Amino acid sequence: MAGDIVLLAAALFSAVLMFRQTEDTSEEQSLLLKVSCLALVFVALAALGRLTLTDSGQDIETLQRMLDNLALYAALPLLATVMAGQAMQWHWSRAGWGRWLLGLFALFELCRRIGLGEAYTLAMGIAISLVLLGAALRLHGTFARLASAGSGLLLAVAVCSPLLPVPPLPAFVLSSALAAALPLFAFALLSQVKQPSPQ
Repeated sequence: MAGDIVLLAAALFSAVLMFRQTEDTSEEQSLLLKVSCLALVFVALAALGRLTLTDSGQDIETLQRMLDNLALYAALPLLATVMAGQAMQWHWSRAGWGRWLLGLFALFELCRRIGLGEAYTLAMGIAISLVLLGAALRLHGTFARLASAGSGLLLAVAVCSPLLPVPPLPAFVLSSALAAALPLFAFALLSQVKQPSPQ
């Protein structure tokens, strides 16, 4: 429970931090911040669900599983895509982000139905980490690079370690790793959107 409280606080803090900057940036970068905020709200909802949906029952368990899947299979890939977009100066429309989100849902459901859920989770965790590490190489400023790389490594721990043949980490450690990754991501992204795009 303590880990979920930390995760909820970190997700909300990071979302508020970025949302406050959406009015002071260009339209393209404001959209990146808003997509990040949406992803962080998904993570916060999953953490809030684990704190409040404490009754037993199939419906409660299904709802919590849906919230966890929303955070893991939609929110985290969205965050990685945002950082890649900022690093590479790729900008999508709102409709483009909506189609990408639907694609993430469809890809997860396809892998789940054909029995590749764990393999997909592991591959996705590795991909997210590599994207954030790669994006770090293109960011401006040492702090931004370290924050993005640190976020990627922490997300890899949170997502991949439960599926690896190693002694399992406590749930609090996994939640704390994810919680620490979120503000690092926010600081890295904000340090870039406040700068003018290179000509």
